[in-house]
Amino acid sequence: MKKEEKRTNICKSLPDIFELIGKMEQHFPVDSIELSDGTKLWNLIRVLLYFYTQKQDVNAKAEKISLKTLFYLFKEGFLPFNLSHKKINICGFSGTESRKFRDGKFYDIYMDPFYEMLGDSFFVFEWPTPAGYRRKYRRKIYSKNYVPMHIPLFSKTFFNLGIYTLLKRKKFTIKSEMLLQDIISFFSKNTRIDKNKLIREIYDAIAVFFYMKEFFVKLLVNIQPKAVLIRCGYGRVHMALSQACSELGIPAVELQHGIITKYDAGYVKSTESNNRDCVPAYLLTYGDAFTDIVRKGNLFNREKVITVGFPYIEELKEAPLSVDKRLKDFISKFSVNLLITSQWTVADEIKTFIIEMSKELGGNIGIVYKPHPRDWRTYTDMKKYGNIFLTDKYDDIYEILKVVDIHSTVYSTTGIEALAFGKPNIFIDLMGKTNIREIMDIVDNRTSFMTVSPPQFIETLEYIISNYKSVSRAALKTSEAFFKPNAKKNFENFLNSIDK
Repeated sequence: MKKEEKRTNICKSLPDIFELIGKMEQHFPVDSIELSDGTKLWNLIRVLLYFYTQKQDVNAKAEKISLKTLFYLFKEGFLPFNLSHKKINICGFSGTESRKFRDGKFYDIYMDPFYEMLGDSFFVFEWPTPAGYRRKYRRKIYSKNYVPMHIPLFSKTFFNLGIYTLLKRKKFTIKSEMLLQDIISFFSKNTRIDKNKLIREIYDAIAVFFYMKEFFVKLLVNIQPKAVLIRCGYGRVHMALSQACSELGIPAVELQHGIITKYDAGYVKSTESNNRDCVPAYLLTYGDAFTDIVRKGNLFNREKVITVGFPYIEELKEAPLSVDKRLKDFISKFSVNLLITSQWTVADEIKTFIIEMSKELGGNIGIVYKPHPRDWRTYTDMKKYGNIFLTDKYDDIYEILKVVDIHSTVYSTTGIEALAFGKPNIFIDLMGKTNIREIMDIVDNRTSFMTVSPPQFIETLEYIISNYKSVSRAALKTSEAFFKPNAKKNFENFLNSIDK
């Protein structure tokens, strides 16, 4: 009984967790938690608490790092951190999972579209996966100035992180540390998360933040860029980069990389605050729907949240089709094809839903299933179903959207991106855990629909197929609120405005 109660509390919905964090911000003087250099830590801590609840509901296998990966990280540490002698005007920080294979090269979908206007003075710094693994690219990389990010083995940062990991000996002090302990206790009590594990998680993250901030300050002083682009602004490393930029007077500019919801702790606070520490100076969004959410969200300076659009989607919509021949052959067998994108936090539940539903579908409907880039599962057992095609987790989702008819997910970013290609959505609520309506206003029953069971899903699917032309046209029209056109020109105008 106690085990069931604990799991139920851990699996609280994200809106519940967001509300709990808001209560803590009202109850505790959270902005008094600082490092000795005056850096306010609450914007980091609240993000850690918010996402820690999701980590608890994932198979422990996701958190294990293999000996091979550890060896790889150690081996990579021997490599010198070499930078070109070219002048770096703007640098972008992205990740290996952002690269898609396009026109014979691996293309960073967030950074590389800007080379056309930024030229040779633009450098892309690329992190490995969250588990520390760097993809081995079988072809050339598009980024003209590509820097694989790592921590050199003989650097001060590597030494400090190593000492902390082994001995938990920290070289920083936290003001109001007892208050931090009280906050962790409060959160633990209200979520039934193990307090000791949570303490370790928070302190480990603060240590990484502290040492990485030192690392970034040294790096940025060396290269002296006019601005820094960041694919994702939240998390201990990304927030360390933003804070380093702030201390050096360099504009840190976050590029929207996924869905932003009204309960997203990475972009929204429920309580007013002037604390902007650890947050990028600017946020460039895909569309006004997201800009409105963040401007009302108390975390960013509302004047520095700007709608520009998403250049890569615009490029892809105009580019020739480029998909795997196996996928083309599969799609040609069916009159209607449905793309289902997974979420690694609920991947097993989605898999069960898909298999159950696939058994009830007519023979003229095919399912294309794409795992999330962070998912470690192989799904090889799904290949035995003749109406299911399993893609590689790194395949270009936008190319796939060109050739399918309908999209489905729980709360993947692809839910809004599908609309830009005129593809209707069917969202799936898995046992009340993935209700998109709780976090975003997208379900309108004209272009995006909500289902809770395979029979209801099939009924909704049949409705969309029967009214496909009108539903598809409406989807394309609805996408305008989520994706502003002329993204590259809008970005250029933004750069000109901060360069004055």
